[in-house]
Amino acid sequence: MNITGLPVLISSQIKALADDVSTSPSQQSAGGVKSAQGSNASVDNHEVEASSDLNTTVDHSNTGERSKRGFRMPSIMRRPPKSSPPIGMPGTFKPIVPPKAHPLSNAPNSRGMANFRDIIFKSQHPGSSIIRPSPPVAAQPKTFGDIAGNLIAADRLVKAGVFKTDTSLKTVTRDAFVNASINGLVSTPLSIGTYAGSVWSGETIKGNFSAATPLLPPAHQPAPSQQSNGAGPVASSAGEQDAETTKLRLDNTELKLLFAANTIQTLTEGGEGKALVKGSSWPVETTERLDNVEKLYSVSEKNLEAIATENDFIFKPYKNDSVPGTKGVTARLDALDKRNEAINKGIARIVAVREVEMKTSELSV
Repeated sequence: MNITGLPVLISSQIKALADDVSTSPSQQSAGGVKSAQGSNASVDNHEVEASSDLNTTVDHSNTGERSKRGFRMPSIMRRPPKSSPPIGMPGTFKPIVPPKAHPLSNAPNSRGMANFRDIIFKSQHPGSSIIRPSPPVAAQPKTFGDIAGNLIAADRLVKAGVFKTDTSLKTVTRDAFVNASINGLVSTPLSIGTYAGSVWSGETIKGNFSAATPLLPPAHQPAPSQQSNGAGPVASSAGEQDAETTKLRLDNTELKLLFAANTIQTLTEGGEGKALVKGSSWPVETTERLDNVEKLYSVSEKNLEAIATENDFIFKPYKNDSVPGTKGVTARLDALDKRNEAINKGIARIVAVREVEMKTSELSV
């Protein structure tokens, strides 16, 4: 093994020792042992010095370079670096697949809403013994049959997973309806679908309404079946309608409000949610009835705005520019009809667009 610098040091010591022997033979015998010991010690010192200089850096002034002394292990003899052990146990990757919504074509209605759907079909097709599929969504609802069809479609879309029911919005909207005023709406044990079917098949609606009954009769008058002997209402000199016509219009207005409120609530929890109905303490006097319905329409508009925002839509309620307190009964009823029309159009737009999107996604799969 050749250590850099060590042979040079040993050769110089041996040459010096030889010079001493040749110059002083007389001193060789006397100091031979001492010289040998000194030379051995000198050699040992140089070996120690050379060993201590292993792996140190020496400055060469003539070249200005720095070199390293010592052993350099071959790369094949080096110990490989330790690798970190794997974390966890080996296995197969299984991606998490989100639950897929029911296809719209196979999404059923809730039980009560399915019965309501059959009632609507029979009213639209008297004498037919065959139950057809759900009525199509009416983007521009104009009759009671249209808003009934949109209520059924809203329930079906909830069943298909299009409208979510696991949010706090359903509680917010229901509480707003119930606490709208002293005489707000009341939650019943009946589901929305069951309530809609019972009201539609009840004596009141059977005698006065049908699926073809327009929501806004000409000049905002009651439905033709509500008008006595088919005659038009009698207006007073002040432009107000007679008491009988006003009462019929108020009944009509309250019924349309209930359908709108329950359809709004269906968008948040489906047709199996508890129905919202009139309370037993609702007023019976004309002005008080109008005040109460106007408050409930304000709540309905705010709730629909919240639902529209939740589903990336914009709902714009009807705005009346007249000064509050200056309108008569007929003008207030006309304004309520307009507010109901705007709400039904907002609901129809949300339902119609979501249904088209759902059907398109089914075709692309």
